[in-house]
Amino acid sequence: MRFLMSCCPLYGHVNTALPLALAAQRAGHEVVVATGSDMTDHVARFGLDAWPVGPTHAQAGGNQQESWLTYFAATGARRADDLVPRAIDWQPDWVIHEETELAGPVVAALTGARHAVHGLGLMPPSRIWQPFAAGIEDIGRPWRSLDGAATLQAATYLHICPPALQSSDEAMWRTVQPLRPAAGLPVADERLPAGIASLSRDRPTVHLTLGTVFHEAHEVLAQAIAGLRRLPVHLIVTVGPAGDPARFGPQPAHVHIERYLPHALLLPRCDLVVSQGGAGALFGALARGLPQLVLPQGADQFMNAQACCDCGAGLSLTAEALSADAIAASAERLLMESAFRTAARRVQAQILAMPEADAVVESLLSAPHAGSWQHTHSLLPSGSRKYAP
Repeated sequence: MRFLMSCCPLYGHVNTALPLALAAQRAGHEVVVATGSDMTDHVARFGLDAWPVGPTHAQAGGNQQESWLTYFAATGARRADDLVPRAIDWQPDWVIHEETELAGPVVAALTGARHAVHGLGLMPPSRIWQPFAAGIEDIGRPWRSLDGAATLQAATYLHICPPALQSSDEAMWRTVQPLRPAAGLPVADERLPAGIASLSRDRPTVHLTLGTVFHEAHEVLAQAIAGLRRLPVHLIVTVGPAGDPARFGPQPAHVHIERYLPHALLLPRCDLVVSQGGAGALFGALARGLPQLVLPQGADQFMNAQACCDCGAGLSLTAEALSADAIAASAERLLMESAFRTAARRVQAQILAMPEADAVVESLLSAPHAGSWQHTHSLLPSGSRKYAP
């Protein structure tokens, strides 16, 4: 079968969907990942075909967004300009898109493909359904498709959130398939720097990151480094692929600052993660049974931080409580008090009980399909012939 997977051009969104794409490819299916041209080389490093569609993240305003909901709607519309005609020409059997990629439901509605929504973390709260539905309807209107929102709600939702962190809020999707979250995928030739790979286990190792979107919060990183380096730990800091480690000045020998390190290789060496609380960092650490200190910066991170605290696996510091002293004291508690690690390991056990991507691909293919195939070349807007046969 043909699997079309579509993602906003953000590392956390693309990386979360890659394990399922690779599982479909391992099962012998034809897989294409559609995203911004700034992410296609990254996708190709994993041996997957990639279509450059829509704006790059930088072209869409980068990390400084007044409203991420507006960002998802606006970039989805521009992505649809490239993706809809190409998808109609290719005729996928499956359309799978991450939950903020609002062009995906329109593509699924127009092609008649079977449809799944790949979660990114905690399921989005029901209060954002109306903005999502309105954005999808706006995206579909030029293509004379008014079924995108209904298509989204009827899709299977691939839920990567372990039960301990799930909200009691009303679910946006009727059909939910659990899917084990992956702690990042290393490329075949990736290695940790020798200085980090050879660190002794004579003291705990703490990883500090603000991810790939909020890493520009330099003052937060500086305060966290200042607090954590006081502790008798190995401190490993990542400042983002475009970040500058030299910005933070000379550091003592037990502090290591890098741009990027693959979590799949780094997290098994860690005892504590300090992060912004993005779902990738949060679930990646919990999959290793690691307690966390969350310093939420925006988007879904406040919700993630609360869920982590509520299940007993971490602590959180918001902006008004943030200081080097508070960060050091919180990290010390998380390292010294065994209850946090015990709670994190309970969540780890739940994650390990969730089905892996290979099993989920098999489950999707075996599920009954109520829809029928639609031939929709005639639905192309007037003058759109780029990918028409």
